[in-house]
Amino acid sequence: MSMPRARQRRFWQIRPVLLLVMTAILCLAVLMVNRGPLYYYDTGSYIYQGNVALDMILPASTEDDGAGAERSDADDDDTTSGSRSLIYGMIVALFVRAGFISGVAVLHLAITLLAAGVAVSAARRYLDPPPNAVGLLTVPLLAAAVTSLPFYIAYVMPDIFAPVLLIAIAALAAFGRKMTFPELALAFALAALAVVVHPSHMAVAGLMVPAVFLAALFQRAPARWRASVLVIMVVFVALAERRVFEFAAENVANKEVTYTPHITARLIVDGPGLDYLNATCPDHQVPTCALHEALSWSNDPYRLTVSHIIFERSPQLGSFRLMTPEDQRLVALSQRDFFVRVLLSRPFGTSYAFTENAFHQMMRYSIQMTIPTEQMMDNARQLSGLNEGRHDLQGGRLATNRGWIERIDTVHGIIYLISFGVIVALLGWPRSLPCELKLFALFLLIGIAVNALVCGGVSQPADRYGARVMWLLPFSATFLVLSLPHLGMRSVSGGRP
Repeated sequence: MSMPRARQRRFWQIRPVLLLVMTAILCLAVLMVNRGPLYYYDTGSYIYQGNVALDMILPASTEDDGAGAERSDADDDDTTSGSRSLIYGMIVALFVRAGFISGVAVLHLAITLLAAGVAVSAARRYLDPPPNAVGLLTVPLLAAAVTSLPFYIAYVMPDIFAPVLLIAIAALAAFGRKMTFPELALAFALAALAVVVHPSHMAVAGLMVPAVFLAALFQRAPARWRASVLVIMVVFVALAERRVFEFAAENVANKEVTYTPHITARLIVDGPGLDYLNATCPDHQVPTCALHEALSWSNDPYRLTVSHIIFERSPQLGSFRLMTPEDQRLVALSQRDFFVRVLLSRPFGTSYAFTENAFHQMMRYSIQMTIPTEQMMDNARQLSGLNEGRHDLQGGRLATNRGWIERIDTVHGIIYLISFGVIVALLGWPRSLPCELKLFALFLLIGIAVNALVCGGVSQPADRYGARVMWLLPFSATFLVLSLPHLGMRSVSGGRP
């Protein structure tokens, strides 16, 4: 027996709400199962720096039970780290002070929905008949939510903003010519926010500019340069934020901003940097020679990893942290000059190393680094400067048994592979979809590759950097499939049976 017409009408009216609720639940599933957010050791540093900044404009009361910045080992020199975003730290610290740190995950979800929403809103203009908007928004996110997306929604780190940045840039590049002013403003605002919450996102946006420019170059329609101008403006926003941060640090806090020498360590580990130092040092005109000397204090081969060079303090594996504070400062400040010197002296070796690292990064997609170990939690608590009590950070249920991670990584890997195959097939299928939708998916693929180049080349290949953007593959594949004529959401256009 067929459903009565009135009941059918109510079902089609309720269905968008049900899809949105299902999307929110699945995206927040990791938060709910874990009974709290996921942390990384660096989460503590974000909380501490955010509280230091908030104390200048909104001092925490003594009744806040440790909400203020009280880390005793901090600020013992005249430098401050520029490798972490003060803006993201302030956002997290505000939630900590409110006693609702799980609200960070809700914010992550809202930002993700807005990014996907602006892309869907613009894409529907290129489809006739236009697909159901809520379905085209939620179903791709539901597909992504069975992979790494929920883990990064729950992760109190700025990684979720990397895919948000890529979606915003892809939407501008593919649909920017027909986007309304509110859509353009929202896409620009999301991209601008993404590039100021972590310095690496500025590099990703900068490397996406040539691709956006080339896409505009091959178009002949009006307003084709709109996306290029907006993405360049996003990069300038990131540069301006860095300058404001450095000015405030130097003139308000009397601190010199330094950046963790990831590039220097990466070049040394890859070989070109070490070869350059072997041929150049000792030389007092090259500050990095002090690090070269520190590396000779031990013969342990495991000292030559990026993490050991930068963070290790033991005599067997340490080097950078064992140097004098002044030598550390000079090495950190000279890493840009060191990179140029190494590149000019060994261009092929340096280029090959960056390419190889990017390839290895593309193969890293496990969510294991989002699941905190007890050591991570101890470091996060210590770095946060929070007193024990209601602000204490807890690892959650997922950290108690890590045996499930390998199995879920296998499932994710299969989904990513199938999704990539679907995207490639649809991109190569003539007249299957409007060129603008194909361009949107292509830009997401380019963004995943750029993310691998930046993270693998500047830092080191790590699962955390890959998994944060890999959910864009099932998102993009599902988005394209639902946009096919006579398939998916196209067959229920208008939201009626």
